[in-house]
Amino acid sequence: MITIKDTSISTVVYLSLILVLLFLNGMLFNGYTNNDLISAPHDVDKTPDGKVFICTTTFSEMLNHNNRVDLQESVNPENTLHKVVEVDEKGRTIWEFTGLAYPHEVEILPNGHLLIADTGFNRVIEVNYPNKEIIWSWEPAKLNWTKVNSEWDAGHYYNNEITYDWTHLNDVDFKQYANYNACLISLRNFDLIVEVNFTAEKIGPANNPANIIWWFGDNGNLSMLHKQHNPDYLSNGNIIIADSLNNRIIEVNKESKSIIWQYNVNMLWPRDADELADGSLLITDSFNCRVFILNKVTNEITWQFKRNLIIPYEADQLDNGNILISGEYAGIIYEVDSQGRIIWRYGASYERSFVTLNSIFLIMISLFGASMNYKKIRRGDISKLQKALNIGMLALFIMIILLGAFLLFGYSTIISAITRWVYPKIGAGMF
Repeated sequence: MITIKDTSISTVVYLSLILVLLFLNGMLFNGYTNNDLISAPHDVDKTPDGKVFICTTTFSEMLNHNNRVDLQESVNPENTLHKVVEVDEKGRTIWEFTGLAYPHEVEILPNGHLLIADTGFNRVIEVNYPNKEIIWSWEPAKLNWTKVNSEWDAGHYYNNEITYDWTHLNDVDFKQYANYNACLISLRNFDLIVEVNFTAEKIGPANNPANIIWWFGDNGNLSMLHKQHNPDYLSNGNIIIADSLNNRIIEVNKESKSIIWQYNVNMLWPRDADELADGSLLITDSFNCRVFILNKVTNEITWQFKRNLIIPYEADQLDNGNILISGEYAGIIYEVDSQGRIIWRYGASYERSFVTLNSIFLIMISLFGASMNYKKIRRGDISKLQKALNIGMLALFIMIILLGAFLLFGYSTIISAITRWVYPKIGAGMF
């Protein structure tokens, strides 16, 4: 017979475990929200001496972006949440530059200065490192775009600045030519990439339309580009582009402005493609939550990493052959080797921590419940109805244990499935 004492003990244990779980969830949430943790890293670059530059903002600011667009409410220029930080190998912040708005890209120039794509403020800036002085700024709002292309008249999108997120300028890539320096700039909301004569710009006057020496794309001509990311110079002189909302990687012949190669197999919002030494491409396929290496000749995927990534932003191959990955919505940065082993990490994932904590407790509570019901089933002094109910509860607890195990060990698969489901509903509105 089931006694009141047995029921009381079970109730106390259940309530105790639930209270502990609620307390730990509160501690976890408080720890993430009240500490300066990197929560939405975009571009990440590692220097030869092991330091890492990171473009970042808070997760709450990322979620607020679409609201800012709707309300046309800009970021406060004096904010400290949008920044470029430099961290050492132990993850300690040793330098930071604030007052930005959703910075997407930082590149170290040969003179040691930094080029930053200050996305929310629609500009590229050169910052004197480490003195934090802005010594040059390229601002599309100050250009007469009709002088770049006569077809872009006064009514064209390019000549009609809006208050917030007009260009969504998300990348800058520096190149040294024989007689001058240039930078390749991605204007995502323009569906346009421009190459700017950086040397001429520095001599002045800055923001001269004559210094745009090459461009590809046109707002609204989606057959060329649609909300692209991270254009890069290739070794053959062409340009590689993550043509994000066309779900493809394209190579553009710089002379003819024609697409001569593309890859679009099972891609969802790719945002980076880097040429490796052997000619392969390192691709960040954001909404498939993966980073992979593609043999450009055979279109074979030769390496892939998916663990715990949530809409990753970009990846770089380091001099030692490892891959540095910006996890963006996972709030974490990984350095992984060719075997997929994590060599270094920075930041912390609230989502992963939340799932791990609650899955473990779900399994613990269910194991206790299953054991209690199993003991009741084996007793000979209970009715058939009570036994049937206990068998049903045992089966339920076993199912919950399996669910907890799946959440715990199948996290990456679940995240990938969720993002693929969300992608068509978000589309071009995704930050």
